[in-house]
Amino acid sequence: MQRRNFIKNIQVAGMGLYMVPNVALGSAFDQAGIKGQQRVPLQVVGTTAAPAKDKRIAFGWSPHILDPDGTVLLKPDHLLRGKHFFLRLSVAVEMWEQAILQVSIPDGEDTQLGVLDIRNSSVLVPYELKIDGRHSNGINTYGLQVKLLTSKPFGFFGQSNMELGNTVFNPHLLVSSKEKGTIADFLQSFMSVDSIQAFGWREGTVLDGLWQLYSLKGEERALAAIKEHFDLFFDGENLKYENSRNDPRDNEIDGIESTIPYATLARISPHHPILKTVIEAWDSYTQENGMVTGGSTITAEGCYTVAYPMAVIGKAWNDSGLKKRALEQLRNRCVLIEKEKLNLRYHTDTGTYTFENWARGAAWTLLGFARTISELKDEIQDEEIIQTFKKGVDNAIAMQQENGLWNGFMDTDNAPDTSGSAGISTAILIGIREGLLPKTYRRYAEKCWKALSDYLTPDGLLKGVSQDNRGGVPLQRGDYRVIAQMGMGMMAQLYAEIT
Repeated sequence: MQRRNFIKNIQVAGMGLYMVPNVALGSAFDQAGIKGQQRVPLQVVGTTAAPAKDKRIAFGWSPHILDPDGTVLLKPDHLLRGKHFFLRLSVAVEMWEQAILQVSIPDGEDTQLGVLDIRNSSVLVPYELKIDGRHSNGINTYGLQVKLLTSKPFGFFGQSNMELGNTVFNPHLLVSSKEKGTIADFLQSFMSVDSIQAFGWREGTVLDGLWQLYSLKGEERALAAIKEHFDLFFDGENLKYENSRNDPRDNEIDGIESTIPYATLARISPHHPILKTVIEAWDSYTQENGMVTGGSTITAEGCYTVAYPMAVIGKAWNDSGLKKRALEQLRNRCVLIEKEKLNLRYHTDTGTYTFENWARGAAWTLLGFARTISELKDEIQDEEIIQTFKKGVDNAIAMQQENGLWNGFMDTDNAPDTSGSAGISTAILIGIREGLLPKTYRRYAEKCWKALSDYLTPDGLLKGVSQDNRGGVPLQRGDYRVIAQMGMGMMAQLYAEIT
């Protein structure tokens, strides 16, 4: 695949002109022996089904699609030597159901190793199965057999474009001398193409994390990674991406949740023509009261995916109207913070709430309020919005667990959500930095930061993330958690504020 070139000269708004090298940020884990770990590529042997003709796979990468009861053989391209082994496959076709993959060694005895349970997943998300090291000889000799047990096809990335160094998305075995990663491992993986996500709120969260690492910590690697990411989505000035059904949406805006990436784009290329398309889309989604929303439901995501990028673009263009509209988005969403709760949705037609105290919804609300207030603090302030933000923070703090994290539903005893926890903690620290919250609140964020390190894979990916909200309340109320680079985006934002 030919490399795209988004922009050679990145003009960082308010920070001068920067030359960013067009380099591949390949992972250090590709080389055996570095940091005691490596990603061993797996050759895919077996037939693949074809994707639907009207669907498109991200970046033109090659998928391998298993039909029900289909099998595939995965063979390591060199001998395995190590202590801890993790089989990794990454989703290539958007999922709105469950896939169960049975993993075994085809050694005549069909030695069973376990299953990969993949539910309601976006693309570009890796799933892993830990394998006991005693099976390494069997894997070296026979490889791994993967069989799809469920009734819908499942597509994972086969051998993608290796020029980009994106080995995390290729089938591989992570071989490591340790079970957990370090913050250095996290930064190494995050500031590369390893953190790429589906364009929209997922990728926007990653881009925001990269920007915060650059703007607050001076990480030039993060700025270079932003360019690498945009190179994958832009062909010149043309945006090329797919929606959550693998439908092409080139140069289009796919709902209000898809506009968060443009906050970062406006910072580095404030005159990019796609930004006018974003404004036109917001205009088309605007209700009579000025709120940008997809319908009668007020959602928390709009605090972060609409108000915040609207404020950034307003500043980049010195557009007072956009700046006022950004605050208006928050004012209309103050209703989400009521009594002791933070709500994901308020249904204006029935006057009811759903997804009450869902951690990632709380993160969208508080992070959106904090970042928008921070962007506009020197130009426009609104006391009602500030007081609502402070109330929301206090509501969240009251539900923080002893371990420092917030559970998926913060007022229940289900498993923690690392992404929501990181987002809430980041909002707290922004509030302290902007003088909105007492400095004593820092202890809540520090407690969360300390706990997050236990959720890093050996190569620095973040585990313990609540899955995409495609399975409704039942899935979110359970303990099902995943690896997700969009969660890394929130953790990177926390790192930028706390260190």
